[in-house]
Amino acid sequence: MTRNAPLHICLGIVLLGLLAFATAAGAAAQQPLKVGDPVPPFSLQTLDGKTLTSTSLKGKVVLLDFWATWCGPCRQAMPELKTLLQKNTGKPLVVVSVSADQDMKAPAEFARANGMTWMQAWDGTGKVIGGVFGVSSLPSYVVIDADGRIAYLMRGWAPLSSSALLSQAVSRALQTACTAEKVC
Repeated sequence: MTRNAPLHICLGIVLLGLLAFATAAGAAAQQPLKVGDPVPPFSLQTLDGKTLTSTSLKGKVVLLDFWATWCGPCRQAMPELKTLLQKNTGKPLVVVSVSADQDMKAPAEFARANGMTWMQAWDGTGKVIGGVFGVSSLPSYVVIDADGRIAYLMRGWAPLSSSALLSQAVSRALQTACTAEKVC
């Protein structure tokens, strides 16, 4: 055994400890979102060039629709989103469709051609879609309540049943947002 053996052992233990800490911290950061969790901070570029942040949505019920123009079920779900938005006109509901397309041109053209008049955002890098919200399949939906907490999570889409589930989740979130002072 050499004179530096105790030093090497100590360094090895310290490095293992740091590695374990870093792994645990990384695992904690990657925990999937659950209903009731606060919405993590995020920032998105809207298709009209503005910046949308999680703090700018505080006080409203938000439906985040993660989609792409190349996703067949996403395209099929659009009429149901239009209906949901029309049903809740005048209520503190914001629908934001967040495109995963690689370039901003495709979702902009699709939204214009298909009458998607609600807020459109783009996340071509996947920082928000996959990074913040952990979305791994499209379409996916997140309902955020007026207090900035996750109220509902949905992965995938099925005709009619997905629409009914989203509508119920939005209605529940709106009920808690609409108080005696604020009639919705």
